[in-house]
Amino acid sequence: MSQHYSLWALISVPVIAALIGYITNYIAVRMLFRPHKAVRIGGITFQGLVPRRQKQIAASLGAMIERDLFSQEDIHAALSGAETAQEATAFLSEQIDAFAHKIGAQNPMVGMFLQGPLLEQIKQTLAGQMAERFPEFMERVVAGVEHRLDVSEIVARKIEAFDLSKLESLIYEISSRELKTIEVLGGVLGFVVGLVQVGIMVVAG
Repeated sequence: MSQHYSLWALISVPVIAALIGYITNYIAVRMLFRPHKAVRIGGITFQGLVPRRQKQIAASLGAMIERDLFSQEDIHAALSGAETAQEATAFLSEQIDAFAHKIGAQNPMVGMFLQGPLLEQIKQTLAGQMAERFPEFMERVVAGVEHRLDVSEIVARKIEAFDLSKLESLIYEISSRELKTIEVLGGVLGFVVGLVQVGIMVVAG
C-alpha cells in the first residue's frame, strides 16, 4: 500500500539530519578539551580528550621534539661552533682591557706597562691560547650541559603544566577555520543522509 508524505515531512527529514550532524560534530570538537576535569554521570566518566591524555601527549611531544626538532646534538653544534669561539675571544679581550684599566687606575706605575704594544701582545697571546684550547673547553662544557639538560623531559614537563584554558584558546585560534569546517561537514553529511532517507521513504512508500 503506497503512502504519501507531505512536503513538510520530506523537507524536515534532511534538515533535522543536518542539524543533528552539525550539533554532533560541534560537541565532538568541544569535547577535545571539555570538560577539563572528569565528570561522573550515571557511572560513566566524561572528560575532554586533551585533559585526560595531557601527560601522555606531553611525553610523546617531548620525545618527538628531541628526536626530530631540537636534540642535544643541535646544542652541541651551536655551542661548539666558530661563532661561539669568536664571541668568547672578544669577551676575553674586553675583560683584559677592563682589567688593565682597573690596574692602571689603582697603580699608575704598573698601568704604564699594561698599555700599547705590551697590552696587545698579552691579548694576542691569550687569544691564541683561547683558540687552541677552546674546543677542549667547550667539549667539557657541552658534556656537562648534555648531562644536566634533558630536552624531552623539559618539554614534557612544560606541556604537562601548561594551562588547559590557554592551550584550548591557542588551538581554537590557530585552527578555528579547520574546526569550523569539521562542524559544517557534519551538517552537510547529515543533510545528505537525510536526503537518502527521503529517497528511501518515497520509493518504499
